[in-house]
Amino acid sequence: MSDYQKEYKKKYNQENKIITFPLKKPFYDELNKRSLYFDLSVNAYTKTLVTNALNEETISLISTTQKEYVAKYIQISRGIANNINQIAYNSNIGEVVDTGVLIQSLRHYEEEFTKFISKM
Repeated sequence: MSDYQKEYKKKYNQENKIITFPLKKPFYDELNKRSLYFDLSVNAYTKTLVTNALNEETISLISTTQKEYVAKYIQISRGIANNINQIAYNSNIGEVVDTGVLIQSLRHYEEEFTKFISKM
């Protein structure tokens, strides 16, 4: 092992501590179930819970369903932003922007958002 690796390991061990403790099976099963909901390992989920409790923070986790919801929201938002950028580009280079197409496009995205939000 190189001197760099030895120093790194020494510093890491000074700054971080590994904690292990026994846990009754029903408690472990509950942790496992909750960690699956957030798509995390039991260790990662437990670490988040303990860290947030020590920092007196609320749990900063989102479920897989919430992640999918956010991803869909971002996809729709990017579509709108892309259309606006294309319109701005075309108007800046002197091309005529067809307002009918613009309005139709905005209505389409409005309908998509309405469908999306109604699923909440």
